[in-house]
Amino acid sequence: MKPKLYALFLSILLSAPSAFGSCAVPHVKANAEFFKMDVVFTGKVLSENYRDIDDDHSAWFYRVSVSQVFKGPAQKEITVDTEDDSNRFPLEVGSEYLLFAYRRHGRLEIEDCGNSALLSGAAKSIQEIQSIATAHDAEIEGWLVEETTGVDLSGIHVAIRGGSRIFASITDEEGYFHFRAPAGRYKVDFSNREYYLNAADVFWYNPKGFRLNVGESAALQLVSVRHPKKKTEGAPIG
Repeated sequence: MKPKLYALFLSILLSAPSAFGSCAVPHVKANAEFFKMDVVFTGKVLSENYRDIDDDHSAWFYRVSVSQVFKGPAQKEITVDTEDDSNRFPLEVGSEYLLFAYRRHGRLEIEDCGNSALLSGAAKSIQEIQSIATAHDAEIEGWLVEETTGVDLSGIHVAIRGGSRIFASITDEEGYFHFRAPAGRYKVDFSNREYYLNAADVFWYNPKGFRLNVGESAALQLVSVRHPKKKTEGAPIG
């Protein structure tokens, strides 16, 4: 692939929360998705229109009356669309939503891969967005997942580098780790060989390198190299 075409492909891939029909992993908080999207707002759906985008793709287009803008230009109305695929996020006319939208081919697109939701169920997400304004640092959280079932994911040392500093954490029984960190650039340290990346995964935050803003909550997913312990047979009787 030519360098220019590869760069274009990579920019499209990293600008969306999904790729090739799969959602990015792991699920992120609203104060993470906020930094990935172009427009974040609440509003009421006024109308819907289903039409073709091109010869191979169709989408639902929604005209939304804006109530509050958290990110993006102040507008009275915004039109968003959701493509007719497995990640579609259909809206109902007359209902109110919290929406996270990103620009794609000149359109504002929404997907069922993040924190877009009915406004009646979005109180926690709105609180997370509002917390950004008063934050003094950021956070990094993540999960170690199993390569095979029946693995103990606790006690795994996870190290993340930020400049000359190393931030370390130990996973709990569910493989979860978490720590606070200042804004900056980070990357996961794989030198202990306790974990690796699933090449098939699409990430919100690339563990090989990502930027963290004040108030942001980055989420990572790594795969543990551990395998289930073999059962030992009992000693023969007699």
